[in-house]
Amino acid sequence: EAIHASENPVITPINQNFQLHDSHIQVTHPLVFRKNPAALMEIFLILGQNPHIQGVRAATIRLISANRFLVDEHFRRDLAINAMFMELFRVEKGLVTQLTRMKRYGILGRYISEFGRITGQMQFDLFHRYTVDAHTLLVIKNIRQFRSPAAAEEFPIAAHIMRRIENPELLAIAGLFHDIAKGRGGDHSTLGAEEAIDFCQQHKVSPRHTRLVAWLVEKHLLMSYVSQKKDISDPEVIRQFALQVGDQMHLDYLYALTVADMCGTNPDIWNTWRES
Repeated sequence: EAIHASENPVITPINQNFQLHDSHIQVTHPLVFRKNPAALMEIFLILGQNPHIQGVRAATIRLISANRFLVDEHFRRDLAINAMFMELFRVEKGLVTQLTRMKRYGILGRYISEFGRITGQMQFDLFHRYTVDAHTLLVIKNIRQFRSPAAAEEFPIAAHIMRRIENPELLAIAGLFHDIAKGRGGDHSTLGAEEAIDFCQQHKVSPRHTRLVAWLVEKHLLMSYVSQKKDISDPEVIRQFALQVGDQMHLDYLYALTVADMCGTNPDIWNTWRES
């Protein structure tokens, strides 16, 4: 049966660049990426928008890796490519699967060169179990999983918040940048916020949403610090925290990012004390 299937594959056209070979995506010809570098982004969006596609053909994976040099400054500043990357953050499910693929094939670290710098970077502290890039993708996965039915039991507040958050993709982008400046000296939260602003402006995120993403990156440690290191029965501590957060919307986003970050540091760390 299996031999027979590979001898007579079902080829289904997707567009001029890609087709399905049975249930796996492949290029329509070997020069697709040379002739149209944007296809290096498009393939991940097609995969994200079509969860029935089971994977990428090996020869196409090799072509992606061989052509990753095409992800240069011109590619990074191409508005059509930027729009595709942003569209990936709005897919129903599978965002982290595609980001992980992009990382594995050498595209993500070139498209977001700051991410390239943290790939494989170890964290030498008591809390982190993962390299910075693995932790980052896990935080985004946690954010996305707060929408699942199972999250309502384990993370009731985060699940409740995710239902009313207007732009969950902004939370995922903040997750992508929250630790991106780790290990470069200086305050990684401040540096990361600056890089998030550059990213958002390039990707045509509105000024209001850009400010929210930058604020989340800059303040991503605030809530865990105050809740675990300060006396939260002291009204002055709460007042200072409230002044920094400002309103319910910022609190919602910050809470969801904080829980995702803590659970992405070490899944065993989450307990009823931290939740309370």
